[in-house]
Amino acid sequence: MCDLLQKLELLHAAGTQVTPPHATEIVKTLYEILTILDGKGLALLAFDGIVVAATTFVAEKGDVFRRPGLARWLAILVIVVSLAAAALCLGVSEVSYSFLHYVECSVPGKLDYAKEINHLTTLVDWRTVYYQVAWTFSIIAIPLFLIMFSVSLNWSKHGGSTK
Repeated sequence: MCDLLQKLELLHAAGTQVTPPHATEIVKTLYEILTILDGKGLALLAFDGIVVAATTFVAEKGDVFRRPGLARWLAILVIVVSLAAAALCLGVSEVSYSFLHYVECSVPGKLDYAKEINHLTTLVDWRTVYYQVAWTFSIIAIPLFLIMFSVSLNWSKHGGSTK
């Protein structure tokens, strides 16, 4: 088994055989996809943070948390849904893989990328699912926030009663 430095030296050495064919391009593409998912996950994480902050601000201004009722439950639901989306985004942007860790170099002059490609493909698949679920939660939080905002405004106008 070689370490990362030995793998990089082999990769750049003349005459090194790489399997499967075009493995380095495949791995590069998978890392690019992970980078794109990372960027999208971080942007969605920031959006979810803004939704939580806005919900908290509106709920505090409308005195929503101190009174029972629809507005209070909507505020709590928006915060929980947004925090769930944020948690999933952390899973999307997590750097938990060792670079070229699964590349095998048991035969001199040969690098086998099969396990690395399978591992990265699995990461891309899972992180795509995490991102899609997080995005769905974030989209659900928007109308819930708008309803909570509307209800809390009406609540404030009518002295705290939504009935």
